Amino acid sequence: MRLQIHSLTIACAGVVLLSGCSFGVMFSKLITGDPLFPAQFKQMTGTDLTKGKHRVVVVCSVPAIVDEDLSSLNVDLIEGVTQRMRIHGIDVVNADAVARWIDDNGGVVTDPNAIARHFDVDYVAWIDVQAFSLREENSPALLRGRVQGFIRVFKVEEINRERTALSNYTNEFTTIYPSHQPISELGRSPLLFQKEFVERVCNQLAEQFYDHRPGNDI
Repeated sequence: MRLQIHSLTIACAGVVLLSGCSFGVMFSKLITGDPLFPAQFKQMTGTDLTKGKHRVVVVCSVPAIVDEDLSSLNVDLIEGVTQRMRIHGIDVVNADAVARWIDDNGGVVTDPNAIARHFDVDYVAWIDVQAFSLREENSPALLRGRVQGFIRVFKVEEINRERTALSNYTNEFTTIYPSHQPISELGRSPLLFQKEFVERVCNQLAEQFYDHRPGNDI
């Protein structure tokens, strides 16, 4: 019986060796999960925000022409990205405080220096949405989310005794959901679809600031 078990062990080892590295990679993923994707911000700037040594404020601007149903888009994106960053250990300003500041300043974000002077932070993360839609073009009964814009990060430094926001990182983002074909609103509530799409966008934006697993949605 021991001889049979020993022979089986040798045979299994032989299978592993013959199958090459791919089997080992698959086995490793089975045990430890998919490898983490490094944060793009960390790769580009050398700064790991998850260490908690730097404080960040997240702001958002949206196009002037926005449907009434999307009037809270900037706040939803600020809240969603802020929440995900905080979960992953980033020291980030409370989203409610940011929303109040935006309201008190005309509801529009235009000057990162004004943000840098108001909030005691090291970085300003500005979500600059250029275009946003939830319905398929020329087919209003079909749902497909599209968003395009830039995420701009400014490092706050004191220059001539004044807090100044200096450009530190810029990355264009585009999301289309679903990517293959639109969804009929008869089979999906437009409000539910909007929520799902905004959450997907928040994931894509927030993941630029912390290591994450592929396809990791909150």
